[in-house]
Amino acid sequence: MPCSDGVFDSKMLKLTVGLSLLIAVSTASAHNTATQTFAKLPANLEPPIFDSTAWVLMEAASGWIVAGNNESEPLPPASLTKLMTNYVIFDLLDSGQLDFADQVAISERAWRAEGSRMFAEVDSRIELKHLLKSTIIQSGNDAAIALAEHAAGSEEAFSALMNMTAEKLELSSSFFENSTGLPSDRHRMSAADIARLALAMINNYPQYFKWYSEKQYSHNGITQYNRNKLLWKDSSIDGLKTGHTEEAGFCLVGTAQRHGQRWIAVVMGAADERAREDAVQALLNYAFAAYQSISVLDQQGGVAEVPVYSGDADIVRLKAAGPALVVVPTGRESDLEIHWQLKSYYRAPVSLGQAMGVAHILLDRQTIAEVPLVAVSEIKQGGWWKQMSDSVELRLRQLSGNFSDNLPDNFSEN
Repeated sequence: MPCSDGVFDSKMLKLTVGLSLLIAVSTASAHNTATQTFAKLPANLEPPIFDSTAWVLMEAASGWIVAGNNESEPLPPASLTKLMTNYVIFDLLDSGQLDFADQVAISERAWRAEGSRMFAEVDSRIELKHLLKSTIIQSGNDAAIALAEHAAGSEEAFSALMNMTAEKLELSSSFFENSTGLPSDRHRMSAADIARLALAMINNYPQYFKWYSEKQYSHNGITQYNRNKLLWKDSSIDGLKTGHTEEAGFCLVGTAQRHGQRWIAVVMGAADERAREDAVQALLNYAFAAYQSISVLDQQGGVAEVPVYSGDADIVRLKAAGPALVVVPTGRESDLEIHWQLKSYYRAPVSLGQAMGVAHILLDRQTIAEVPLVAVSEIKQGGWWKQMSDSVELRLRQLSGNFSDNLPDNFSEN
């Protein structure tokens, strides 16, 4: 059934503190090269306690999920589904297959949609941009169905596009059967997937993301208000979406930016509107106070070096393959350690950007991230005398046991 005022039966859950480190997907944070490993690190502050079925907390710059409960469980997402509906439409707009000015026909199926509606009249035509903003701000189910039918011919065909997009974004615990989030047997998303989708929206479509902070929407003389009441309570919160069915309970994905740092919190299966708002607000406040995102291995000129034989230079400098961000409990930045996994030496030639090893970032003797290292510069082969003399020196060092590699088994220089 659609919306209900019934109380959702769930157990009291306490925040699992620390970096419950999941592997960050590239679509979540397109620029971060630090890959999370599995570890837990306690924060210095007590976490909030709240009632929900599942939740997750993600730092946006790194794309890291730092904490969560039941975060990978596929659950009914209610209208949080419309984040994917919107994302697919944004993709089609970006590729030129759709246009904001398209006049979209309102079918009887769309007109009869249950739950949240924009009250579009059957057989009317409404501008695509108007419908899109309805799904974002007012969560219109009739608008979502009309968009799906216009984009793909039917809601079923559009659901296939949603699932293709989920696969592209590596949302492995999501499956879509409609564009609205109304109850359907296999229609599911996990809290972690919702956070990843929200981050992909923020990163890939910032020009549309700003619509999620608009507080009201009008159609046919009817003004309806954004269901995310946190927009009125906290000026740092600028999205994203609410959802509710009897099956799903009360759901909310919220995001806030303060002092240049952004966090995303997802709560699913809360007891009522106030409970979901309080839980997301508490998680966001906790995140900004308890954790910080920092850049590592960003020294100019490289961070390590390895000997090179038979080349026109004797060492190769190494740097992080790209910007490397890690999340640590607030105030613990100076406690980070770096352990290197490097070859003992290389033979020339060495190409610019060649994979050269891995840096392990540790806190309290636990590896919290792995950062790939690459060559800062190209090293060409030296002349014949350089090659001959270096070969003799290298052979003597090998015989004396001065070299031993400590690269991981799966390391590739390609």
